[in-house]
Amino acid sequence: MLNRHLAAAFATAMVCMTASLDAADSPLIESKAAAKNGKATYLRLCQYCHGVDGKAHENIDFQATNLTELEGWKRGTQPQQIFNSIKNGAGDDMPAFKTKATDDEIWQLVAFILSIGPEDRRPKND
Repeated sequence: MLNRHLAAAFATAMVCMTASLDAADSPLIESKAAAKNGKATYLRLCQYCHGVDGKAHENIDFQATNLTELEGWKRGTQPQQIFNSIKNGAGDDMPAFKTKATDDEIWQLVAFILSIGPEDRRPKND
């Protein structure tokens, strides 16, 4: 019985530690230059599903999220949540990109996604 409780506590601690490592905001999210660099990663990894403009109109095989409007986002709209969805995947249709992009590239991608969304969330530095 005690071993089961210890194992559950350890598993919970590991999940929390992993989430916090992935979830820390990066200063890149406020950088216009990072957003510009993130666009290249977006075009390489994301445009097939989310479209060149982020509105996800091009794909008829499945419903990708419109990245320009927050209403349809299912896994969170905060930068660290976006980072985690890109890195680790989100649901059945959103694959994990942790083997295709570095953490810095993913943060630049987050900056780009923020740059095509609502005005108040766009990077302001540079």
